[in-house]
Amino acid sequence: MASSIPVTTNSVAIQLQHSTHYNIRCYDTQLRVLAGQCHIGGHILDKTSSSVTINSLDSHSRLSFNTGNVAIISAARVKECLVEAGVEDDFEIIDNIGAVILISPSDSSSYLARSTYKRLWTPISEEEPLVKLEHFQLFSGLNKSVCISGEWSDPVKSLTSPDCRVAVCGPQNSGKSTLCRYAVNKLLERHKTVLFLEGDIGQSELTPSGLVTLSVLREPLLNPPFCNRSKFVSDLSLSSEHLSAESYCVGVVSPSQVMNEYLEKIKLVVDKAKSLNNGGVPLVVNFMGWTKGFGVGLHADILRMLEPTHVLNLQTNSPKDLPPILELLEIPGILPETENKIQTKPKILNIPGYTGHSTSAGFQAFELRHLALLNYFSSIYSKNNNSIVPPYKIRWNDVSVIIPDGIEEKLAAYTLNCSVVALLTGHSTKISDSENIRIIEEDASHMKCLGLAIIRAIDIKEKVFYINTPVDKSSLDQVYVFKHTVLPVPHVPSGSLPMPYVSNLAASEILGMGSRSQRANLKRRYRAVS
Repeated sequence: MASSIPVTTNSVAIQLQHSTHYNIRCYDTQLRVLAGQCHIGGHILDKTSSSVTINSLDSHSRLSFNTGNVAIISAARVKECLVEAGVEDDFEIIDNIGAVILISPSDSSSYLARSTYKRLWTPISEEEPLVKLEHFQLFSGLNKSVCISGEWSDPVKSLTSPDCRVAVCGPQNSGKSTLCRYAVNKLLERHKTVLFLEGDIGQSELTPSGLVTLSVLREPLLNPPFCNRSKFVSDLSLSSEHLSAESYCVGVVSPSQVMNEYLEKIKLVVDKAKSLNNGGVPLVVNFMGWTKGFGVGLHADILRMLEPTHVLNLQTNSPKDLPPILELLEIPGILPETENKIQTKPKILNIPGYTGHSTSAGFQAFELRHLALLNYFSSIYSKNNNSIVPPYKIRWNDVSVIIPDGIEEKLAAYTLNCSVVALLTGHSTKISDSENIRIIEEDASHMKCLGLAIIRAIDIKEKVFYINTPVDKSSLDQVYVFKHTVLPVPHVPSGSLPMPYVSNLAASEILGMGSRSQRANLKRRYRAVS
């Protein structure tokens, strides 16, 4: 049972019963605990906690929470907290209250995703919610949600060291992302900051795909991955704000195409993570789900680089499972055998993996990647007047570019036009001597990524790029290189919002104003052109 009480035109207070489980569907919602406790996603929220933004959409299992086993809140205390929240009218107080929460709308971070994928928020006919608002629905029980059992919670509770390095491994769809979020949220109960290293470039947790990233987290992860929006920085530190990220661009969604480049960039973020982790801050590492063939060698190399204190190894009792971890540490990898010999054996915690149906509610991997891109680029769209913000105008001689191997320099403009590019820092000394687009002729793996951009159009006559990006002007001033990626330009259905590269810029000398067809069947190797 639960009871809602209007507070303002946009917010309600909800009384929740003691020791009761609930699940929610919501978008762009702020939750604050007024009294009692909420155990949500492995994290405990109480009156001293800041408000949290939550999204629980139909792309993933529902977010669930319970009111814990703390003492029942007295009616006098409930009335006091409701009055403090601004409730003025008479209201009824239910029996056995375990928590009182305040629900209100937050900034619309999911609008573009919901307007593009209508099935993210669909009407519910088979269930009647206890509380129903435009952006929030509360249900009793654990239906359609993930319940963390002791088989997962007990190993995570054993992560007590402030400088622990936790590797989360397992095959695809075994629950790695859920376990990573749960581990991060539990660690944040004991530590103000947690480091999160993203090694899964196909299904990233905090950024668009194609990036190897180290992030600083100070708040629990209570949203689907595509609702998280990291801020890229050039030099991450323990004083960086929540969701700050130091990143390197691989540019593809599977390391199978670029294994050496992938390992080079993993090593860069691992070295940075270890330097910050030595300051007494826990580190959680999300590994890729490629666990067969060369994927085993990649796991071996990364584990030896990382030297984890703990390995949470999800097992599904299927051929996709990794070999025993201690054996894996001795398996030859992609790197030479002389590199990365591990000094101290980690504590291995084998955990039953998820073996049911996918929790993504019919959303395929490419759709989840598309949702992440939509969310990342959402700030370039103006919801109020159904338009796209004006693009930046970048002269060719102000930047260099990296294009796929095998493409002739004279075709660089055709390759880059209407594509998603990574914005990289760093100057290059080896650049093609040409009046055309300048192509880097050296290894650029050390260049950090400050974000992504859409090359909306290329004016060959004026020799300029028109780009749209959510990256702010101060960060854009640090960008000297565009790296082509295989990420598709986010598609917004016509009639909803305009396509990102169709505008009134159209002129005969501007290249490629039509839509770009995707060739997902073509694999390309990525490196700087030599």
